[in-house]
Amino acid sequence: MLVIGAGFSGVCAGIKLLEQGITNFRIFEKSQGVGGTWYENRYPGAACDVPSHFYCYSFEPNPDWSRVYSPQAEIQQYVEYCVDKYGLRDKITHGARIVELRLDEMAGNWRVTFGDDSVVTAHHVINGGGGLHKPHVPDFQGRETFSGPSMHTADWDHSVRLEDKRIAIIGSAASAIQVIPEVAKIAKQVTVFQRTPNYIAQRNDRTYTDRQRARFRRWPWLQRLYRWLIFNQMDVLLFPITRKNSLLGRAATRRVLKHMRDSVDEPALRKVFEPDYALGCKRILLSDDLWDAVNRDNVVVETESIERIVPNGIETADGVLHEADLIVYATGFDIDGHMRSINVIGMGELELQEVWSDAPEAFCGGCVAGFPNYWMITGPNTGVATTSVVYMVEQMVRFILRMIAAAGAEKLLSVRQGVQDAYNDELQTLIEQRVWSEGCNSWYVNESGRVTTLYPKNARAFRRQLERVNLSSFEVMEANAKKPTMQPEQVA
Repeated sequence: MLVIGAGFSGVCAGIKLLEQGITNFRIFEKSQGVGGTWYENRYPGAACDVPSHFYCYSFEPNPDWSRVYSPQAEIQQYVEYCVDKYGLRDKITHGARIVELRLDEMAGNWRVTFGDDSVVTAHHVINGGGGLHKPHVPDFQGRETFSGPSMHTADWDHSVRLEDKRIAIIGSAASAIQVIPEVAKIAKQVTVFQRTPNYIAQRNDRTYTDRQRARFRRWPWLQRLYRWLIFNQMDVLLFPITRKNSLLGRAATRRVLKHMRDSVDEPALRKVFEPDYALGCKRILLSDDLWDAVNRDNVVVETESIERIVPNGIETADGVLHEADLIVYATGFDIDGHMRSINVIGMGELELQEVWSDAPEAFCGGCVAGFPNYWMITGPNTGVATTSVVYMVEQMVRFILRMIAAAGAEKLLSVRQGVQDAYNDELQTLIEQRVWSEGCNSWYVNESGRVTTLYPKNARAFRRQLERVNLSSFEVMEANAKKPTMQPEQVA
């Protein structure tokens, strides 16, 4: 058995495999450390926008989180701790980039090829790769001519000094609003190039006192209660905001915009930060210190589109040159590309990229017809808008392990095409009721205009959905070394 990735998903899969007494597996990680996105994204100010007591495994609570929203280093250390506590360190191979998965139908195994052309085989493959690891950098004209250093937030170079530099930050979304306040403290000037304004709500972050952490350690039930309260706040109070034209959504919009207007000193800038789309159509962002940074004399917000990059800065469409010593690309990730980063070839030489030529889709986000025993933890339409992805990961891992137990070491499970089609038809109908489908330009939506990332129900519904799946949704096939095909088996 093979697991791809050593972030929250892959580590969770490894822990649960060991709990089931399954030891014949390895975790292959392309980077040199564990933590996934929390290993890759080390830019100044990096932190999670889900409270830490809910952004951790339910089976491994951490009473010692330093803040409500803990910073990157602390989250990455938590994953390291889990790897060591549960004995996964020797199961992980680092620097192993997988380029192809090819089904050997006769043997009933996946042939896994790495970037160095080495090959292993596995009866089951669990893809725990996440979406926030393949940086997206727009192909600006002249990008390669810039004479100073440049970096994406997910590939931060800490050797580059920021003090007294003129820094251009391209982008104004999730990573940008965390970077801007930090670099503004030490840079000579920060110019933020904003294409689209975002709804930015108060984070209300704070540190936990020594006394509070001591209570969590002494009374684990208190920590479980706190986690349950966070879960319900997100599932019951926040999720309804995602419904189109909801009263809660309109009320939340007024609160968010009022906070922005009250916080931005310059009247002309307030209009710059007002979105012209519905709250939630794009990701709702959280920050306590962005507006303070915007009010600083050394921070400039530029809304003219970028025409080209030149050796000494950035030219905008109005012909103005914005001189810069450093360019930071806070331009997000290639979400669709991450799902296609490995060439997956299933039954009858069917290529997953061909199947997904219009849009990625799967059954329950975890498996695809024609690709037996290939399991995805954060596949299409498993993303979250108002809950913790770690919670979703745990539910999916539980489901995958149940299917692996049913297949065992001999059988192949492939979801029936009709079952998958019916699931996705219902999914897209539900998505049409959500604010994400209102037409704004968002990473939630692929090039064909289809929402392929988010799950349109709340976290409880996701858990119940996976619990109800049974083997009747799958073809169960036996590998036959004498024949190049599988013979379907009747399932009750």
